Amino acid sequence: MATTRLLVSITDEGGIDDVVTALEAAGLQVEKVLRGVGVVVGTCDDERRPALSGVAGVASVEPDREIRLAPPDSDVQ
Repeated sequence: MATTRLLVSITDEGGIDDVVTALEAAGLQVEKVLRGVGVVVGTCDDERRPALSGVAGVASVEPDREIRLAPPDSDVQ
């Protein structure tokens, strides 16, 4: 069973703690709660991922993507 690291955006409605509890019950293993920006970071089995979108207070569920920038002194800017 494959797992994916996810970014879950929370709506402004309701308390973030209640949403985090519901996400955990739906199968998300919470790693971080970024309260200032309303994002929860965690991992979930791919087969349980659709259930996360149905949690009240969830705006979106997206895979975490790694972005790399060229060093400041490189030719590509």
